[in-house]
Amino acid sequence: MKLTLILDAAPTGVRASLVEEWDEIGRTAKMAPCLRLFDTEEQALAWGRRLASRRGLKQLFLTDNRKSAGGGVAQSDPIGER
Repeated sequence: MKLTLILDAAPTGVRASLVEEWDEIGRTAKMAPCLRLFDTEEQALAWGRRLASRRGLKQLFLTDNRKSAGGGVAQSDPIGER
């Protein structure tokens, strides 16, 4: 199982999407993303870590689309519990 937290710019704060993926025979399945708005990036990361912990996962993948707004490439990095 893999959890990916996607951060997007919002008019106020940060829009966070959490996507859960898992392997099935012959393919990868994905759930519909959970969406929430947060005031800060730290709140969004804490939410993602809390949901990963509930699923027994130690690692959460982060894609920060806010950094790509200026024409750069979006980052996807694994983040562990801190």
